[in-house]
Amino acid sequence: MKEFFQNHKWAVMLSILALIIVLLIYLIGWWTLLAGILVVIAIFFGRMIDRGGLEAVKDFFRNLFRGKRA
Repeated sequence: MKEFFQNHKWAVMLSILALIIVLLIYLIGWWTLLAGILVVIAIFFGRMIDRGGLEAVKDFFRNLFRGKRA
């Protein structure tokens, strides 16, 4: 079991995350879940701005969308 998890940890974790999201949508409703997600995103970026200013947000997106360019 440990070897399976080590070889497929992201698949297992994301499957569990998807299951949790589906259960939350079923239990509390889509709009409530969406509002919660937006609040979490706002807190994430707010803390990022507090720590490093707008440059930290720019770096975040720069790193997120950085691709291999020919």
